[in-house]
Amino acid sequence: MHPHYVVPMFSPQWTLGIVLSVLLFYSMIRIGRYALSKGFEMKYRYFLVGIFIIRECYLFAYIFQEGMFTIQDSLPLHLCGISYIFMIIFLLKPNYLLFEFLLLLSLGGAIQSFVTPELTHGYSLYFIIDFYFSHAAIIFGSMYGLFVFNMRPLRLAWLRIWICAHLVLGSVYLINLVLDSNYIYLMRAPEAQNPMILRPYPMHLIGFEIFGTLHILLFYWLSGYVLPKPFAVMQKTL
Repeated sequence: MHPHYVVPMFSPQWTLGIVLSVLLFYSMIRIGRYALSKGFEMKYRYFLVGIFIIRECYLFAYIFQEGMFTIQDSLPLHLCGISYIFMIIFLLKPNYLLFEFLLLLSLGGAIQSFVTPELTHGYSLYFIIDFYFSHAAIIFGSMYGLFVFNMRPLRLAWLRIWICAHLVLGSVYLINLVLDSNYIYLMRAPEAQNPMILRPYPMHLIGFEIFGTLHILLFYWLSGYVLPKPFAVMQKTL
């Protein structure tokens, strides 16, 4: 397995990555709202999907070219890798289950990754840029559903996503046993010094359970009860 690289908090790389990611994807949301009002939102969205797919393909090509591909590290089986694929599918074919997964589960994981970035293939400028772009894209997917599609989680969405999360965790755990891997950090704790990561093993799994559930409930409450109600129904044009 590759040695991981943790981007130091408040370092120039850390700060610049967050600032540029927020500015880029905030602008993309604003363009999406404008495109919707002018009738070319679908074309814009498919253009973005093309960029996201090219980024995913280029990542694997780069890893192969550098001789870094391993089944223990390189499959898209971390939560953010799974979420990135779900984000692409959601933009291609919007539906509530994927939206709820991205908003209630993936959003929290991506935010935590932003706060304490850990690169699973080691250090390189490309991996840092790719990390921030791909994790910001996951946040973008959920925000696109909220502020462009005007979607909100349906009733009991928190319970559905809690169950889905455990189905994903159980499936990836079995894969880890077969591959001797550590996807979603189920076998060993991340190296990132995040205060929500409890140690030693297996205390971090208890932390995942507690804080993951709290994230799901928090985002369900914020999106369902704090954001304006007139946007509660997905637009019929989708």
